[in-house]
Amino acid sequence: MPTTVSDDHHSFFGMAVRILGMAILGLAAILALAFAAAAALVIGLVVVGAALALHIAPPRPRSEGALLEARVTPSGWVVETGAKRRR
Repeated sequence: MPTTVSDDHHSFFGMAVRILGMAILGLAAILALAFAAAAALVIGLVVVGAALALHIAPPRPRSEGALLEARVTPSGWVVETGAKRRR
């Protein structure tokens, strides 16, 4: 089948559209990677900030009343509160 001017014209625009589509897809991929890297950086900074805040913060006083001690007796297990912590 002979090639006409309209066939060459049509294939040129098809090629141009494919090239433009690939350029847009590449740009979208670059933007997606940039946003993902920025989000990872922000999350990393938040985690580092929380770790530093927990490291610098004074320790909480331990309440002795929250400890439980369990022991077995001849009639079964006994659980007592307020036991002193053994160090």
